[in-house]
Amino acid sequence: MTTRNIIAAGFGGQGIMAMGQLISYAGMLEGKHVSWLPSYGPEMRGGSANCSVVVSSEPVGSPVISQATDVVVMNGPSLEKFEKNVEPGGNLFINSSLCKVEPTRDDINIFTIPVSDLANHVGNPKVANMIMLGAFLAVTDLVKLESVVKAFTKVYGDSKKKLLPINEKALDTGIDAVKSAGCVGGVCHIEFDKTNTEVKSEYSRQRSANIELSTSDIEDIDYLKSISKYTEEDDEKIFDNDLSIVEEALRLENESIKYYDKAAEMLEGDIAAETFKSLSHQSDEHVSYLEGLKTQIKDEEEVSFGEKVKEALTKKKEYDWGKVDVEKVRLALNVFAIGIDIKNQSIKFYKKAAEKSSLEEAKKLYDELAYWEDFQLGQLRGQYEVYRDEWWADQMFSRS
Repeated sequence: MTTRNIIAAGFGGQGIMAMGQLISYAGMLEGKHVSWLPSYGPEMRGGSANCSVVVSSEPVGSPVISQATDVVVMNGPSLEKFEKNVEPGGNLFINSSLCKVEPTRDDINIFTIPVSDLANHVGNPKVANMIMLGAFLAVTDLVKLESVVKAFTKVYGDSKKKLLPINEKALDTGIDAVKSAGCVGGVCHIEFDKTNTEVKSEYSRQRSANIELSTSDIEDIDYLKSISKYTEEDDEKIFDNDLSIVEEALRLENESIKYYDKAAEMLEGDIAAETFKSLSHQSDEHVSYLEGLKTQIKDEEEVSFGEKVKEALTKKKEYDWGKVDVEKVRLALNVFAIGIDIKNQSIKFYKKAAEKSSLEEAKKLYDELAYWEDFQLGQLRGQYEVYRDEWWADQMFSRS
């Protein structure tokens, strides 16, 4: 039996009830069993409003939901109230235009979408709920878009039929925001850039939630997630002098080696495992360069190996990742998303290290390491997209 339990919440007047009704009617049109249960705060408009929706292939036993597969929140208070109701491995959709409180869960998939900003760009702030509904459909594929469009007049009435085009545009905007970002799970932040009106995504790591892994695999993912990252709060301490900078660089490279070795272990038997072993070996070489730099800084000797290192590092190599066993695709997505996160952090650090270092040869080394990390990031992202498309195809999602 396939059942989705959905909670949608926000302020009265944000179209929360209509969102739930549209999902329910669309489900009915597709022959599914549905229920819709509204709940209002003391005030209709401006007060709290939420609804519970169940869509199932079997008759619905109860419309009351305690644990939801999907929670949609359109404002901050709703996030604080309903985040706990997402079942482990479930989906949390957040209107980041209005929700400034950070979610606290790490066992769910989180999608932050600036639907209010996108609605303003579409031309009507009232269609923010439809943009969120489009994003929800893109992730869950619960009902067809055409079913939602058919259900529009049932929810809003024939008198609102003239508003159908702007609402269809809003649905498409939400769908495109998610699909262009390649969101498949984990944590996906979609940002709205008001200067060029483009939707952009910034990937954080994939979570172990909602992925069919063995107990040992989940422990491995938790291990990878525990790798510490450079943060802005460390600025003053890390960039105080050249010795502290190189020590932080060594820590980052050693953390990368741990990641590569664990990734190779998890993907053992696939070509990707051999590639991760190669990357681990290359990071070992980076460590040797950095250790040489550290020794020269401590002994106050002249740094002299910058050009030699540059020649070694700038030899590009296109990696052959091969195909991952179909049963490991979701695992690979997690592993690669964590790798992308680590690479972004390393690039950020090395660029700042080059800026803050007082030694010209050290600057050259950090520039080259930033270049190398960026090149490897492109390789990881490219392969992540291959595995992601395989995942979407396996789920019968279309990205066209």
